Amino acid sequence: MADARHRSRHRSVQRRSLTPTQVLIPLVVVLLLAGGGFLANSLFFADDGDEGDCPDALVLTVRTGPTLTAPLSQIAAAYNDQRRIAMGRCVVAKIETVDSGQTATAIAAGWPSDQYGAAPDVWVPESASWLALAATGVDSGRLLGDGAAGDAAAGQVIASTPVVLAMPRVMAEALGWPDRQLSWADLRANENSSTFWSDRGHPEWGEFKIGFANPQTSSSGLAAVVNVVASSVGTPASQLSPQNFSGDLTTKGAILTFERGADLIADSDTDLVASYVSWGEDAPARMSALVLPEAMVYLANTGTRPAGEDGGEAGDDASAGTPPAAVPLAASYPTDGLVVDEARYVPLGLPPDSERAAAAADLLAELTGPAGQAVLADFGFRSPGRDNPKLDHAAGLVPTLRSEPGGQPNGLVVDAVRRTFLGIHQRGNTLVVIDTSGSMDLPVPDSGGRTRLQIAIDAASTAIPLFASESNVGLWQLSTGRDGTTDYRELVPLGRLDEPIGSVSRRQALLDAVADLTAAGGTGLYDTTLAAFREVSDRYLEDQPNQVVIITDGENDDPTSITLPELVETLKAEYDPQRPVQIITIGYGTDVDPDALRQISEATGARSYPAQDPNTIFQVMLSALTER
Repeated sequence: MADARHRSRHRSVQRRSLTPTQVLIPLVVVLLLAGGGFLANSLFFADDGDEGDCPDALVLTVRTGPTLTAPLSQIAAAYNDQRRIAMGRCVVAKIETVDSGQTATAIAAGWPSDQYGAAPDVWVPESASWLALAATGVDSGRLLGDGAAGDAAAGQVIASTPVVLAMPRVMAEALGWPDRQLSWADLRANENSSTFWSDRGHPEWGEFKIGFANPQTSSSGLAAVVNVVASSVGTPASQLSPQNFSGDLTTKGAILTFERGADLIADSDTDLVASYVSWGEDAPARMSALVLPEAMVYLANTGTRPAGEDGGEAGDDASAGTPPAAVPLAASYPTDGLVVDEARYVPLGLPPDSERAAAAADLLAELTGPAGQAVLADFGFRSPGRDNPKLDHAAGLVPTLRSEPGGQPNGLVVDAVRRTFLGIHQRGNTLVVIDTSGSMDLPVPDSGGRTRLQIAIDAASTAIPLFASESNVGLWQLSTGRDGTTDYRELVPLGRLDEPIGSVSRRQALLDAVADLTAAGGTGLYDTTLAAFREVSDRYLEDQPNQVVIITDGENDDPTSITLPELVETLKAEYDPQRPVQIITIGYGTDVDPDALRQISEATGARSYPAQDPNTIFQVMLSALTER
């Protein structure tokens, strides 16, 4: 049963490929809650109606993320109906939906058009975190303004929404909501607990299951990872540094535990809500807590409005709207790290006094005026002053925030969080090669008499359970004389960890094989490296990291093997950047040739990791497997 449960984890909502098209606004709203996912480059345009009265219109492109698509599209449609004029030209606003993480990356790179296409006129990210990430690039000033480098406060706030921990209301009330509310520490401590609900008289709810959206694309998912780390290391989120994520084993362990324990990591906040709504009455058995923007909780609880409610007309497909979730959600506002995301309106490099700058200013006036603010409130967003009278206990929300939001991490930390999470979240195709030559039988100082191999076995036995069940992993041992004239022996073939090998899972087969390793023979490093590289190349998996991880304590001592220059040249010749296979080397102890290992790794665009103190091999192994 445990394996079946784990296989259900990390199911992303299936995304549909949507082509750029004009769509009716009520249909966009229905799609948000009815399961319409967003591809990174999908575009949703506000209907600009008949342009007969608007010849030679200036088209103002406004890019935003999925959670803001529906309200901004509705506002843009009303704006376009007014036939607004800027500097003598009629303006048509078009809303593009692209996740804000991707847009921030493009801005940080100075927006190379050959890679990202044409830049929009205006960007409306859901959170200042994306602005902070965008501002880390040395070329970002051209788009954000020279004074915005490193500044997350560019643009003007048009709406806000807290990041909340949303539970099925029946569950939240069982814990004492609204007086008792979840914290980040609660989430971290109880994730995947098999006794949490049974201890509270509700065994029918099963484990304490959580879901969140990928921090590559979601600001609420980003806030979740940052605050879980902050709770783990006892440091406020605003005081975390990039070094916390690149070199701190406690931090990586916290992210790894959080990621592996989640039952659902969706592609976006809208996909996460769509999943919850689709579960119907079964929702409490499927999920205990979701990390979401407050506005998404409001939409889940109230449903989308029927098409034409505001006097407009829509097609039959949208005429019924979307009903509320069968089991309403209740929001908790964690006092140990309250995050309030602010949506900012940021013109991108528009020349002052230009038609586009004037059009952008005119649309901003619409967004911040009474009509625009009313639409944003209808979709569950708070005003820039954090007010919205619709957000009350009846809607599963708290009208007045219980605490002031804490400071948010800077852009370098945001980048480090996303990189670390990506390294942990990606399911890889990894062939592990462990040196079992005779030198691995040498004792390690300050280890209680253990040998190099015993410490390596302990480290590998601890690391193997950390691989996700969907990962492909195989195991070779490296030493001469084990299998005829070859310098290596396959112990467990590459394959998914949750697949059986004989009577056990591949994960258990790996653990058994590692436990049986013994030290003998020489170090046939170079022939083994080339053979392992070719094995992974032959069994390459698309859209996953494909890698060989070699752990060795010595230099190549097989006189009949390929030479180092021959190996490096062969690797460079066979390395395919369209199907990259990287060789990660871990130099174990003080007898290795670090220059040789560095050359081997660099030939495939990878890093070599030194572990001069064998007692630190697990930390080095974890870093090697999680960095991207």
